[in-house]
Amino acid sequence: MFEDEAEYLMRKASEAGVQYAEVRFEDTTYETLAYVNGRVSEMGQVRIKGAGVRVFINGSVGFAATSDATKEGLLNALKEAISIAKALGSGRQALSKEETRSGTFEIRGIKEHPREVEWDVKIELMRRAYEQAKGENTISALSRYAAYYGVIDFFNIEGSKIHVEPLLIGLSAFSVTKVNGGTGDGSETIGGSRGLELFKERTPEEVGKRAYEKALEKAKAKYAPAGIHVVIITPRLAGVFAHESFGHLSEADNIVNGVSPLSGRLGEKIASEEVTIVDSGIVPEGGYFMPVDDEGIPTQKVVLVERGVLRGYLQSRETAAQLGTRSTGNARAQDYRHEPIVRMRNTFFERGNWKKEEIIEETKNGILVEDPRGGQANLDGTFTFTASRGYIVEGGELKEPIRDVVLAGNILEMLKFIDAVSHELELFTSPFGGCGKWGQRAFVGLGGPTLRVKKLMVGGRRG
Repeated sequence: MFEDEAEYLMRKASEAGVQYAEVRFEDTTYETLAYVNGRVSEMGQVRIKGAGVRVFINGSVGFAATSDATKEGLLNALKEAISIAKALGSGRQALSKEETRSGTFEIRGIKEHPREVEWDVKIELMRRAYEQAKGENTISALSRYAAYYGVIDFFNIEGSKIHVEPLLIGLSAFSVTKVNGGTGDGSETIGGSRGLELFKERTPEEVGKRAYEKALEKAKAKYAPAGIHVVIITPRLAGVFAHESFGHLSEADNIVNGVSPLSGRLGEKIASEEVTIVDSGIVPEGGYFMPVDDEGIPTQKVVLVERGVLRGYLQSRETAAQLGTRSTGNARAQDYRHEPIVRMRNTFFERGNWKKEEIIEETKNGILVEDPRGGQANLDGTFTFTASRGYIVEGGELKEPIRDVVLAGNILEMLKFIDAVSHELELFTSPFGGCGKWGQRAFVGLGGPTLRVKKLMVGGRRG
């Protein structure tokens, strides 16, 4: 799409004597809709179009971005990037040696691409979800739709030529209910790198109804008993642990900077044998489709933990050069205006040998938690997460519902106490929000099977 402009720019970069140069063109669209209390409250479309140029000169990096993707605009960006790199003087930054890549990557078989679907159809999807989220006991309800799509082209001085067509859609519903003086909220979100045909497989009615049912149940729920408990963690929350608590520790920029407790521990047993954690750009079970990263490297599957043993880190070409290895395809940028940094793609616990029902049946006393609702994870491995809802488990059965369950601990301790992992694996992604790092946001996927942790601190109410 931008091949002529890229060839011109790489020729100019070579004439200027740079050791390495790349250009990342982007033309993407992000569209959003919101339906609140019976009417459309938000309707927007943002188009991001331009190019980012990065160069390496004598161990220093220069980066510049421009919304003018003409040859003149690109040349100005190149000159600015070169000027920045030279101003930094000699440095120690480098890139790992990688194979030259070329290819076109898009999702096959899309039947209803969002760019080809009229706004009134998308509004109707929201309305249908809203009508089900607005039940008899509802105080307020809303539904949202969002989509991200377009093209990203990558070229470098080594000869790589990559064309990617990203796609991500989502639909969500939220409900607040009041029952006998008790208030509860519930939400449900579906999404994926799919066309709008996804909403025929999981309908807007199902999304809205599920949000209302969760809110209704939560309005009647009690608070969790505080203390150390056996905790069963369902897939969406398991994904939060894989991403927020462990995934960031495995990002190689944190490794080379010495701020991760995983530094220098490859080959060490850090978890129970039930635990395998991976990160991948393409996962058959779903998640966010990301075939190559923003350095043009294929996003191969990375095994971070294998049966309890630490096996790998997430690498960009820069961190790989520092650690003497190869990139894993984990360099990502929010858009053309940002430099790529080490980021996750789809991060999750691998499936185990149990069935979810067996895990519950084999738990005599404990709690089961669902629906993550915020929290905090730190680079020393400590975390505090809140699960919106859950259940008391007694005698191998789910009993009364509980709400606003706080889970706290250290991920490297928690992983040692996982003693059961289900075979059923679920992955989740959506265009609502994303993962933040260094002021950049990126779409990700996360999830896993159902996990059981033998000991975990639960914050609730005593008595």
